[in-house]
Amino acid sequence: MKKISIIMLVLVLALSAVSFAATAEEELPVPAKRYRIGFSNGEMSNSWRWAFVDSMQEWANYYKNIGAGVDYVWTNAGDDSAKQLMDAENLIAMGVDILIISPNQEEPLDPVIDIATAAGVPLIVIDRSLVRAPGEGTYVSNITQNYAESGAYQAAYILEWLRAINGEYKGNVVEIQGIIGASTVTDQYVGLRAILQHYPDVKIIATAAGDYARHGGREVMEDFLERFGPGEIDLIVTHNDDMALGALEAIEAARRTELLDGRILGKDQQVKFVEDILAGRGLMTTECPPFYGKYAITAAIRYLNGEELEPIIHLPLRNWENPNGPAHLVAADNVEEILKQHIEFSKEKNLALIPPEAGNFEELKVDLTKYKGYEDMLEYTKTKVIPSSIVDLQNN
Repeated sequence: MKKISIIMLVLVLALSAVSFAATAEEELPVPAKRYRIGFSNGEMSNSWRWAFVDSMQEWANYYKNIGAGVDYVWTNAGDDSAKQLMDAENLIAMGVDILIISPNQEEPLDPVIDIATAAGVPLIVIDRSLVRAPGEGTYVSNITQNYAESGAYQAAYILEWLRAINGEYKGNVVEIQGIIGASTVTDQYVGLRAILQHYPDVKIIATAAGDYARHGGREVMEDFLERFGPGEIDLIVTHNDDMALGALEAIEAARRTELLDGRILGKDQQVKFVEDILAGRGLMTTECPPFYGKYAITAAIRYLNGEELEPIIHLPLRNWENPNGPAHLVAADNVEEILKQHIEFSKEKNLALIPPEAGNFEELKVDLTKYKGYEDMLEYTKTKVIPSSIVDLQNN
């Protein structure tokens, strides 16, 4: 028990910027009575999603016999939004006290608000979001990261790399997106363009969906390599590290060595891609923490115990950059040392992604406020209204 308490304290200290995270003096909630928590997951197409689901199970197991205890039941929709709606209905029919959902897609899953409200079941949305905001019916909270900010971080690295290499903010970018229709993809797509639209000589010359899968990233990159010859692509921005790794495979197979000197941007802090960044084969990756179990399960217990939750809760984000590359944006001067420590820390724990406990949140922070479009990104985060000035390149 003492060992578990120490681990929890480390988690709390590392994530103190999260709106509802406990301080060192606060205790984790104890169920006032035995609760049944239902969780509906959208898809498990990559290692991030597996870590995400494992984290939920881990914290549900922890709470099984704490206080009055927790019963936990979950479903996986297998990337099928229609099935996920049925999953949500089935979980509610099983008598869950609260429903947690990570929606496969934003719009098709929005009716889950009406389903939960009709049944009088509180709803918490995690990782992704729905069309409507918390406060609608029994939808009480959205626990997520700011994916528009993730796109803005990638835009900042694109700009600084191009200026360092080309002497100006000018160059060509190709983009590999995730699952079209997922709120995470829309947000990252807008965040990237909210910044880049103010730098007209930076062109996104092609964009396509890799569905968050390594084979999808490879297939999209193979197409890009056929369409664009040497010298026509400056940078490759991907919506997750699995697709970044797939893109690297395609580049190696095509022997396009000019793209192997640190031109790929990712998201997810996968240990394998951070190793590629350290080796100079990738430019950067921005944080997308899959370890939602602590936040989601404790938030559900707090709410059922009678506490209020913040409507929107954003997790803090770090950035891992090429320590020997031309774009240095994080606060730390010892980037290479930090990357090595994070890789070693994660491997010792047999983790595929770098966890919050690895630390260095302040050192790996990037200041976005100096870039044109930063305010546009913040406004979008508040309103979810896509600025009319952003050009849709979806069909290029």
